[in-house]
Amino acid sequence: MSTTRGQHLIGQVIGSYILETLLGYGGSSAVFLAQNRSNSEKVAVKVFLPRTTMDRQAQKNFYRRFLREAEAASELDHPNILSIYSYGEYNGLPYIVMPYMSGGTLTEYITRYGPLSLSQAQHYLAQISSALDYAHENGRVHCDVKPANILLDDWGQVVLSDFGIVHLMQPNGQSTDPSMKSPETLMGTPDYISPEQALGEPLDGRSDVYSLAVTLFFLLAGRPPFQADTSIAMALMHVHDTPPLLSTMRSDITPQIAHVIAKALAKWPEDRYQTAGKFSAAFAEAVANADNYVFSDREDKKALSPLKLIAQDKPTWKGSSKLLPIALPFFLLIAVIIGSVLSINTINKFTNARTHPQSTPPSSQTDYLVDNNKNDWPIVNGIYFFQKGQYHIKNKSPLSIATAFYNSENNQFANFRLTVTVSEVHGSLDSADYYGIIFRSSTDQNSYYLFEIATCCGGQYEFLHYDGQSKKKGVWNTLDNGTLTPPSSNISRTNVITVVAKDNLFEFYVDHKLVGKPVTDHSGNAFLSGEIGLGVEEQDTEVAFSHLYIDRL
Repeated sequence: MSTTRGQHLIGQVIGSYILETLLGYGGSSAVFLAQNRSNSEKVAVKVFLPRTTMDRQAQKNFYRRFLREAEAASELDHPNILSIYSYGEYNGLPYIVMPYMSGGTLTEYITRYGPLSLSQAQHYLAQISSALDYAHENGRVHCDVKPANILLDDWGQVVLSDFGIVHLMQPNGQSTDPSMKSPETLMGTPDYISPEQALGEPLDGRSDVYSLAVTLFFLLAGRPPFQADTSIAMALMHVHDTPPLLSTMRSDITPQIAHVIAKALAKWPEDRYQTAGKFSAAFAEAVANADNYVFSDREDKKALSPLKLIAQDKPTWKGSSKLLPIALPFFLLIAVIIGSVLSINTINKFTNARTHPQSTPPSSQTDYLVDNNKNDWPIVNGIYFFQKGQYHIKNKSPLSIATAFYNSENNQFANFRLTVTVSEVHGSLDSADYYGIIFRSSTDQNSYYLFEIATCCGGQYEFLHYDGQSKKKGVWNTLDNGTLTPPSSNISRTNVITVVAKDNLFEFYVDHKLVGKPVTDHSGNAFLSGEIGLGVEEQDTEVAFSHLYIDRL
C-alpha cells in the first residue's frame, strides 16, 4: 500500500489554474496536473512544499533555486527546452507553471519498456544536444542533465527541464552567483555528475557533455555506468573509476560506438567532445556505420576496451589549488561510510540479540519477536523482498510513500516498545528520502502514526499523524520534528530506531538516544491501537529493516 503527500492542494486554484492530480514529488516540491480555468488547457504546476524540518535559511535557499529555475528557463527559447508559462507565489509557496508532458520522463520510459535501440537513442540525443548547445551559447550550464529531467510528449519529442541549479558562465568560467558554490548545488545528482562538478572545479558546457554521456549509457544499458551505496562513493567513482563496457551488455555496440561514448566520458574536460552537438554527430555517424559493421568470429568484443581507444589516466587535479579543501571532506566521510558499510554487512538475519534504548529499561516479558517469516510481510518482486535476512522496501513510485504492514494473526498493538535496525541501501540523500515506523494503523491502513528519519542535513526526524478517512482526505499533521544530530555531525546510514507508545504519549529513540521530548497527542483524534508497519519515501529509495522486536507494555 502507498500513501500520497500533497493531496491537500488538490482542488486549490493557483493563478489561473485548478490543481487536479498529483503527478509526483521530490525533496521539497510537488508537481500537479492542472487545468486553466479559462479554457481546457492542461498544464503542469510545480509547487514548493518546504518540509517542517527546514529552517528559515534552508527555505530561502530553495526559494532562490525556484526563482533561478523559472528565470533561467524563461529566458531560453528553444523547442527542446521546457518553457515556463508563468511563475509566482501562492499563500507563501512559490510555484512554476509549465507545459504538461504526457509521456513522462525518460527514466520512467526505460523502466517501463527497457533500453532503447541505437536509433531511438540517437533521436533523443540529437534533441537534447541541440538544447544544451543553445543553453551553453547563452552562458548557461544545466548542471543536472539526467533521464529524470528529460520529458517526452505524445509524438516522441523530448524537452530538457529543471534548470534549478543552472550555472551562469562568465568568460573565465566562474559563476556569477555566489550561492552556486554551496555543496548541495555543486553536487547535482551523483549518478550523473561530472568529475569536475564533484570536485567543485569551474564548470563549462563540457560538464553537461559528460552528464549527457552518462545519460546515453543509461538509455542503452538500462542503468547508469556506476553503482554505489552512497552519494560520496558515487561521486568518487566518477572522478576515478573506468566505466564498464557497453559491449559486454549488448551485442550491437561496435568499436566505433564504444569509442564515441568513452570519449564523451573522459575524466578531463579537454579530452571530451567540446560541445554536445559534436558528441551527437559522432554518435550518429557511429550508429550509421554500425549497420555495415560485421564482427568476425575471432574478434573478442570484450577486449575492445574504451581505455585502449582513448587514454583515460585517472586525474590527479594537481593544477587546482581548491582540491584539498574540497576533496578532503570527501575522504573524511569515506571513513564514516566504510564503518557504516561494515556494520550493514554484519546484519545477516533477524537475530535473537535484544536491543533497547539505554534510557528505557526493557520489559520483563517479550510478547512478540518479529522475525524473518516471509508470511508475515508482503512480498513483491523488486519492491518488497527479503535479502540476507533483511526485509527490503524499495519505493518505485514518484507519488507515494511505500508502506508494508506486519501481518501476524494478532497484529493489533496498543501500548508497546518497538525496536528495529534500519539501513538505507540506496537513496538521493536529500530532504525527501525519509523512512521509518508506522504504528496504530487502522485495519484498512488508511490512518496511522508515522515516525521517520532522513540521514541528510545532519539527520532529521518527523512524527506525523495521517488521517486518510477524514472529510478532507489525506490530512497530514506534524506532531513533532527536528534535527537528530548537531549540524556538524554526520548520522550513519544504519541506525536503530525505537518507538515507545503509552496511550497518547510517545517517545522516540535513534541509536539509543531520546529524540526531542516525549510527545502527547492532544488532537482529540489520537489512535490508541492498531497495526504495525514500515514506510519508505521518495522514488528509488531502498531501505533494509532487521532486528525488529515488539514488547507489549
